[in-house]
Amino acid sequence: MENYLTFDIEEIIKSVLVFLRISGLFFALPFFGDSVVPMQSRILTAGALALGIFPLVPTNWNADITYSVLAIFACILREVFIGLVIGYIGKLIFEGIIMAAGIVGYQMGFGTANLLLPGSDIQLNAFTALHRIVVILFFLSLSLHYIFINGIIQTFQVIPAGGSILTPALGNTLLENSSNIFTIAVQLSAPILIALLFTMSSLGLIARTVPQLNVFTMSFPLSFFIGLSVYVTMTPFLPGWLNEFYKEKGIEFLNSILTLTH
Repeated sequence: MENYLTFDIEEIIKSVLVFLRISGLFFALPFFGDSVVPMQSRILTAGALALGIFPLVPTNWNADITYSVLAIFACILREVFIGLVIGYIGKLIFEGIIMAAGIVGYQMGFGTANLLLPGSDIQLNAFTALHRIVVILFFLSLSLHYIFINGIIQTFQVIPAGGSILTPALGNTLLENSSNIFTIAVQLSAPILIALLFTMSSLGLIARTVPQLNVFTMSFPLSFFIGLSVYVTMTPFLPGWLNEFYKEKGIEFLNSILTLTH
């Protein structure tokens, strides 16, 4: 009888490497890489995406692999690392937005009590936790994660299987882009911080004019009200800013990585 169960070892290795590169992305992206997302869900999502992307991978993508244990192990590490780098880019922008909320929340008086973020050992104040949920909802509703999924697809065209990615230029690029966290945090928190600065200055003048008033007690509810009012006023503009900034910076970061790694 004719044996219909034939296996091509090269195609099997190719499919596994494609899956590993995509799984690295899902372990680093915002929301998808959070520990609250079950491991099974991340693996199944990465597997389903790898199944859809596999036909788009060039036929000779893994032609240069040396089929030895050490070479395949090194190739596996590099494939996971490529996915982690792409996901790390999205994480950079996300963490900058969360840092802005942390700065604002502390100035609004939320720093006196922190909450343990579910699924991790990170403690955040209540305002930052709320802002994080809002940003995640905007991130998913605007389909911004597709920018990085498209980026990981492009890597198959320019970075071969086990392609060298550990270069000094790449390290410098990641370090330079990591500094954008502080730029993003300052840009987003500036309106609320300025409003709170004027509020504290006004309270200082009141304290000098009317010493009988307990300005310290008044500062907590007033700073909370002013800060929350400015935040609610800014929230309608947040989706447009996220959409524009993620598309601009995300594509810029991805192009720089694709240029440095092929």
